[in-house]
Amino acid sequence: MGTPAADDAEHDHADEAFTVDQLAAAAGTMTSTVRMYQSRGLLAPPTRQGRVARYGSGHLERLRVIAELQRRGHSLAGIKELLAGVDDGRPLHELVGVRTWGEPTRRTLTVSELMTRFAAPLMPADVTRAVGLGLVEPVGDRVVVDERFLDLGARLVQLGLPVTVVLDEWERLLEDARVIAHRFSALFDDHLLDGDAHLPEIARVLDELGPLAQDVTRLALERALADEARRFASRHGDVRT
Repeated sequence: MGTPAADDAEHDHADEAFTVDQLAAAAGTMTSTVRMYQSRGLLAPPTRQGRVARYGSGHLERLRVIAELQRRGHSLAGIKELLAGVDDGRPLHELVGVRTWGEPTRRTLTVSELMTRFAAPLMPADVTRAVGLGLVEPVGDRVVVDERFLDLGARLVQLGLPVTVVLDEWERLLEDARVIAHRFSALFDDHLLDGDAHLPEIARVLDELGPLAQDVTRLALERALADEARRFASRHGDVRT
């Protein structure tokens, strides 16, 4: 039985399974392309076994990622920057750009301007709670607010709902939304990805997950609100327009 260090070395050696020609064939590209990526810093150098360069599964995975990002229209310079970020520990969702599903449009305001926008008393405790819920971000003597929260929250307050009630409901809705998001994630993970899925395949599924989940959830909510409207009308008599 070998030592742990010897076992690790043997594992690393076994992983370096490809010559440059074999790597190119496995990735569906040309040997010259592999060498070009290496010369441009997109691909790590191989290990050397005597005079033979050996590449491993990590090199193959990187080539697949490069191919997928090129398919999406990224330049080699842009791909190099993205991959450098991944190597530095940036998460997958930033690499594949899925954050644009719900990326907020932010607006910077003074606290006084924020209060004016709501046209209702806005207590310091309300602002503090909004910060804790991720709706407001303090930056110096100003605050950065998601435009959608600013608009929707102000409209709800103008209807007559207290700010504290709006914040309560947001917190509950966010918890419900997280449950729904988790269900969709598990659904896609269980049925659309196998254990050997590579980054391009995961990226493709993630790209489709957000919009589909939003559309299905919106449809279900519309149906539920229509049912609730009918029950409301039944309880309170005829609703005249």
